[in-house]
Formats: sequence, structure tokens, C-alpha cells
Amino acid sequence: MTVHTIKLCRPDQKETEYFWKLFHAAQRNDARWHGSESSIIADELSRTDLDRNQKLFLLRAWQVLVDDKGGFGRFMGAFDTYVYNMQDPDDDCVAWKPELSKLLCDGQLLDVVIDAYQSARQRIAELEARTVAVKQFDDFQIVHYGGSEDYAKGYIDCQNNYNKALTAAGIGVKGK
Repeated sequence: MTVHTIKLCRPDQKETEYFWKLFHAAQRNDARWHGSESSIIADELSRTDLDRNQKLFLLRAWQVLVDDKGGFGRFMGAFDTYVYNMQDPDDDCVAWKPELSKLLCDGQLLDVVIDAYQSARQRIAELEARTVAVKQFDDFQIVHYGGSEDYAKGYIDCQNNYNKALTAAGIGVKGK
């Protein structure tokens, strides 16, 4: 049997500081505007010379960072908790703290690991067994609501790919 070991690099202290600077800059905007300003940002971006991908990037960045659509604050908090509690500070790759490694190797955390593993498997099974209701549009409806024919075709392609991805993940899809 061949065993392959993969080392994952983690962000260093300076990279992590930049993420925190980004997070705090987003918080300052959130406090200033008191809520979602995505529509205003989108409107402002529509008047720029940026191409579509650049505009989309800036709008998504605003939504994730300022509107907290992606849970960026929770992600940063979880990452910091991981680094402080579990990460070996002397290793620039993902690695357990030496004292945690010892506890794991001595089998003292085996019950905790087994419980967590079983809980994760159960949750995965629950997620895979569910069926989600997805509102399905046809191109006529999209054009009727003001979209162009090209937009409607793109939307339908996207909708079909989304449904395929859910099905591939084992999640049932029913249209409504």
C-alpha cells in the first residue's frame, strides 16, 4: 500500500493581517451605510468603464464583505480560533499543535474524534436525503418580466446547471 502525504500551506501572519484589514474596512462601510447598499453600488458601477467581469467582482466583493452574504466575519473568526487553538505556530503548513498531536496519538481524543465523525456522516446523509424546491422559470417568463432573449437563455442554462449540481450532490430537486 502506498501512502501519500499532502501538506497544505496556510496563510502566514502578514497575509492574515491583510484579511483582517479587509474585514475591518468592510465593517467601517457597513457602519457608515447602515444596511445593504448593493443596489446603489450596482448603479454606480453601471456608470463606469469597467468591463462586466470587473463590475461583477466589485459587486460580489461588496455583498460578501459589507453585506456579509458569505459569512466572511464568521469565516475569519473560525480561522482565528483554529490558528489559536489547534495550529502548530512553528509550522507554516496546516499542522496540529504538538500537545494535540500527542493527545491524538495517545488515543485520548479518540472518542471525541469518533463522535464528531459519526455526527458529520449523519448530517451529510440528512443533507443528501433532502429534496429542495427550486422555482423554475422558462425563457418566456423571463422575457415577459423584462429580460432580453439572450439573458433568458443564459438564465435557463444557469438554472439547468444549478439543478444538475444539486442532483450530482445527491440532493433531490423538484420544481415549483
